[in-house]
Amino acid sequence: MQKNEHQPVRDFINGMDNVFKTLLLYPVPVIAAINGHAFGNGSILSCACDFRFMRSDRGFFCFPEVNIGIPFRWGMNAFMKKAIPLHILSQMEFTGNRYTAPELEKLNIIVKACANQEDLMAQALSFSKTLQKKRGIFGKIKERLYSDIVKVLDSDHMPPSASIDVLMVA
Repeated sequence: MQKNEHQPVRDFINGMDNVFKTLLLYPVPVIAAINGHAFGNGSILSCACDFRFMRSDRGFFCFPEVNIGIPFRWGMNAFMKKAIPLHILSQMEFTGNRYTAPELEKLNIIVKACANQEDLMAQALSFSKTLQKKRGIFGKIKERLYSDIVKVLDSDHMPPSASIDVLMVA
């Protein structure tokens, strides 16, 4: 039996899907504190979180996949839409443009554009204290709120027979 040379790629993709799903369904609010550039998987990962904060003094947020010919997977788009309104997400995906924290705050993609690293952590921690509710409820809320996204993620899992050609466009 010949070793499948693309299996490491499938394993990585499926592993990332598991990370996204874990963040999406984690039974407490998940806050992303973006302290620099968030491109590609970094920006996508932040969309799996419930809330996002970002430094204003450094870093850009971007989906560069259009520039390198990698289409977004169904599951990625599903949870990116929960974080970014569709009309803005389509613009971000089609252009590959970079966005600053103040721009993202105006678009309600992040909760707060923070002055620097110290302010980022202070703001994110302060916000987290407003979420100190009965913890048991968060898991059930997320399970029901994101059930459609989970279905898409689960159906988008790459089986060993799947071609990785669907990940690249010439």
